[in-house]
Amino acid sequence: MQDDNMTRVRPRGIGRRGMLRGAAGVAAVSLAAAARAEVKQLNVACYGGVINDYLAKDFGEPFAARTGIKVNFGSNASLALAKLQVAAGAPSQWDITQLTGSEYVEGIKQNLILPFDYSIVNDANFVPGYKGTHGVKFSSYMFVMAWDQRKIPDDKAPKTWAEFWDTKKYPGKRSIDANLTDGSALEVALLADGVPVDKLYPLDVERALKSFEKLGRDNIIWYNANQEPIQQLTSGAVSLATVFHGRVLLANRAGAQLGFTPAYSSVSGNYLTVIRTTGQPKESFELINFILTDNQADVEYMKNTNYSIPNATAFPLLPKSVQDILPTSPALSGKVFFKNDGWWADNLGPTIQRFKEWQLAG
Repeated sequence: MQDDNMTRVRPRGIGRRGMLRGAAGVAAVSLAAAARAEVKQLNVACYGGVINDYLAKDFGEPFAARTGIKVNFGSNASLALAKLQVAAGAPSQWDITQLTGSEYVEGIKQNLILPFDYSIVNDANFVPGYKGTHGVKFSSYMFVMAWDQRKIPDDKAPKTWAEFWDTKKYPGKRSIDANLTDGSALEVALLADGVPVDKLYPLDVERALKSFEKLGRDNIIWYNANQEPIQQLTSGAVSLATVFHGRVLLANRAGAQLGFTPAYSSVSGNYLTVIRTTGQPKESFELINFILTDNQADVEYMKNTNYSIPNATAFPLLPKSVQDILPTSPALSGKVFFKNDGWWADNLGPTIQRFKEWQLAG
């Protein structure tokens, strides 16, 4: 009771200045609370796994430090996610999504993504061929054949897709990507069946499916997440797999013993796009500009992942050992082929439907 009574009597020491100081303190607390309430966050849909860790470390953290805008790199990037976001209305939960080449074309047709704001995104030093009206092809990669070095030494590993298909020489199951637009399973099935690299397109889908039959349904484990083939190789579930080359290198840094060859691999890249219903278009393009133009961040990302960013000014800053293994390296000219996004955009639906029918028939 004594304390209550004391609080009712204003001490003599508190005059006008004291009251002003108190009011200033309250105002400061209010401003701090308002600042916390205004902290923004951009949500970026990617493909998950360790690549997301590097996206956060190399881009998200320095961008947040520079701008005060937090970045959340999530998973499940897809055209379907973009459709759901637009259907739900603005503001969408996700601001940016990565899309495969064919998904990017469909995203434009279906008005799911915003035209790129090149007044914010500086394209002055982009590698030719990567810039689009509604996105920029980011983090280009190779779809390669990989093996477990504990079972297959590098000097005895397959060098062609026909050898990868040879179950007599290399017994056991193969882990193969079921996502036709992300990976290049149909393309490598045709290469295994003898189709020349420069004659792949237009794809003969039925011939590719027959090639899978020759390999044998029982010899194939279809995967849907990019980290699965690495897990299957390192666990010993398979000795051969199709995989994106950067994930092999990341796995080996963590202690795995995996080999791969870039020969006859396909080169692809996913587009960074801004979902039409984002409530933060300006901030989204600012993040994309940072990802595509900050030399220090780009060098770190390419060193960490060995995936290419189309920033021509960052490439010379890389060690030669990294330059030589990037898809954009002149050293790989003529040894790889480029996935034909145009063909896939025109044939996406029927091809996926036919592939699913073939899978169910088995």
